[in-house]
Amino acid sequence: MDDRTDRPWHLTLTRYRPLRFLLTNRHVQPTVHALTVALFGWAIWTALTGSQDPNANPGNVAFFSVWWSTVMLLSLVLVGRVWCFFCPLGAIVRFTQRFGLRRHFPMYTGPNRRVLGVSLSVVSITAITFLFARMPMYKLGVVFSPRLVGYYFLSFTALAVGVSLVFQRQAFCRYVCPATGVMSVTSRLSPFEIRQRRETGVPCATLEYRSEYLSTERRCVSCMKCTTQEPGADVGLRARLPGAAAVSQRIPLPDDALLVLILWAVFPIDHVLGGTIAEVLPVAAPWADVAAYFLSVAAAIGAYLGANALGTYWSGVDWEASFTRFAYVYLPYAVTYMLGNHAVTSLLEEGGAPVNVILEGLGLPAFLPESIASAGTIAAWQWINATVVPWFAVGWGALIGWYAAKEVAGDDQRALRAIAPHVVLLACSTAWVVGLFGSVGH
Repeated sequence: MDDRTDRPWHLTLTRYRPLRFLLTNRHVQPTVHALTVALFGWAIWTALTGSQDPNANPGNVAFFSVWWSTVMLLSLVLVGRVWCFFCPLGAIVRFTQRFGLRRHFPMYTGPNRRVLGVSLSVVSITAITFLFARMPMYKLGVVFSPRLVGYYFLSFTALAVGVSLVFQRQAFCRYVCPATGVMSVTSRLSPFEIRQRRETGVPCATLEYRSEYLSTERRCVSCMKCTTQEPGADVGLRARLPGAAAVSQRIPLPDDALLVLILWAVFPIDHVLGGTIAEVLPVAAPWADVAAYFLSVAAAIGAYLGANALGTYWSGVDWEASFTRFAYVYLPYAVTYMLGNHAVTSLLEEGGAPVNVILEGLGLPAFLPESIASAGTIAAWQWINATVVPWFAVGWGALIGWYAAKEVAGDDQRALRAIAPHVVLLACSTAWVVGLFGSVGH
C-alpha cells in the first residue's frame, strides 16, 4: 500500500488521542460487542414475545427500520465495511470458533469452478445467501410477522455458530454472511475508506491480506488485530472519488461481479418486473411471488450476459475480464435505488417513529416527531428520487464502465465497443423502471 503521508486526502485518525484509543485499545471492541450482542438478543426476544404489530414491535422495528434501512445502507455507502466492527454476529462467531474444529474453509483446498465461462469460487456463496436470505423476508411475508423475524435471526445465529464451530478465521463473516458480500461491493462506491497506512508485520487474523492492514474494503472483518497488536502504526481516513475503487481493483473477482448483478436484479429489476411476472404465473400466492423473484433475477443476469457477449464480440475483449469489470456499471443504480426508495425516503417520512418505538421498548422516554421533514421537503425529494437520481446513477455507472473498459481494452475505440452494450442496457432498463416506456407497477 502507498505509505506517503503528504497527500491532502489522507487524515491520520490515530493522531488524535481519543480516536487512537478507540482504534488501538484491545478492550474497546469487546466492550462494543458486549453491548451489540445484548441489543441483538433483546431485539430477537422482543420480536418473539412482544406485540405482533410489525410497526409497534421494538425488535421488528430495530431490525428493519433502523438497522437495515438506515444504519447499514448509509454506513456501507459512506465508509464501506465499518459495520463489521460492531456486528453482533461477528462477535458470536469470534467467540464460538475458539471451541471449533478450526478447519480451513474449502477455498483453500478446492479449485475454482467455471460457470458461464468465468471462474467462480466459494466467495460466490455470499451472492447465493443474499439472494435466498432476502426472498423469505419480502416474498413470504416474514418482515410483517415479528415472531417470524425472531425465528429468522435465530436461524442465522445458529448458522453462524455452526459454521464457526467447524471452520476457523471467521469463515461465516467472510464467505457465508449475506451482508458481507453486499458490503464488499458497495464499499467500492464509498467516498471514504479507513485503512492502516503501512504494513505492521502482524499476521492478518483472517489471512485475507498479504499486505496485512486494516481496510474497509473487500473482506476485512475489522477484527482490529492489526491495530491492537501494533498500536504505533497509523490508521488513516482516506477520501477518494466515489467508484474509483471499482475501477482500480487490486484483485478483480468474478464472484463480486455476480453479486453486483444480483443487487441490480433485486434492486430495482425485481421491484418492477417481479409483480408483472407474478400476475401471469399459474401459481397461488405467495409462491407466485417467489417464482417471479427468481425469474426476475434470471432475466437480469441473462440480459447482462447478452450485453457482455455483444461487447466482447464487437471489441475482442476477454470474456471473463469484461464479465468481472463491467458489472460495476450497474452498481450505482442498484445502490441509489436502495437508498432512495428505502433509507432516505423512510428516514424523511417516519424517521422519528422507529426510534420512539425502540426507546419505549427499552423503557426510555420517546419524544421525536414521526416525520423529520416537512411535506414539501418530502415531495421535493420524491420528485428528485424519481427523475434526477436514476439518470445520475446511469451517468455514474457509465463513467465507471468507461475507465474500466480503457484498462481492459487498451485503447479508446475497443473500450467504447466493449462498454456500449452495457450502457445501452442500463439506460433502457432504467427508463423502463422509471416508467418512460409505459406504466409499470412497483
